Amino acid sequence: MNFAPAMYCHLFVLFITLVSSTDAFVNYQCKLCNVKSNKAHVRLHAKKPFAGPIAKAKRQMDPDDYERVVKEKMKQNRKLSRDEAETDYNDFLENPYYALDKQEEYYKKLGYKDMYEGMIGEAEKEGNGDEVRERIETFQRNNKIKAASVLVVVASVFLYLRGLYDVDPTFLKGGLPNFNAR
Repeated sequence: MNFAPAMYCHLFVLFITLVSSTDAFVNYQCKLCNVKSNKAHVRLHAKKPFAGPIAKAKRQMDPDDYERVVKEKMKQNRKLSRDEAETDYNDFLENPYYALDKQEEYYKKLGYKDMYEGMIGEAEKEGNGDEVRERIETFQRNNKIKAASVLVVVASVFLYLRGLYDVDPTFLKGGLPNFNAR
């Protein structure tokens, strides 16, 4: 008996189940720790390295600009020490989600569960909560559709190539064609 097609089908279903159950579109800080207080947020920063490669490169390429930005941060928030200002600026340079993290932190300080709930709550205070709620729901729905479509395309390509391989096992044996050798 040939169990290979059934095995591949089961592996494919397992893969799709694992991928669909992940929280790929959730802010990474929410995945690392369930931030319920500012202490948990501080613990998260304590685990980070002092400066990543982008921050080090920025400091070496233009040290005057780096110092200017750190001093500006210290002036904006008088409670920040130099080390905290440098850490904050390094986070800005290294973290592509920096603005989202700061916005989420702001809304959590106001007592909201997450950023979306905070945006809706603040908009309700201004009187346009329904409009913001609808925009957020549309945004989330569109992102779910995009994620599902990417998964469907990847799965379709995999199944197509698998079908080609089942018909002709020598299909990929020679490797990819070399178009440079003329």
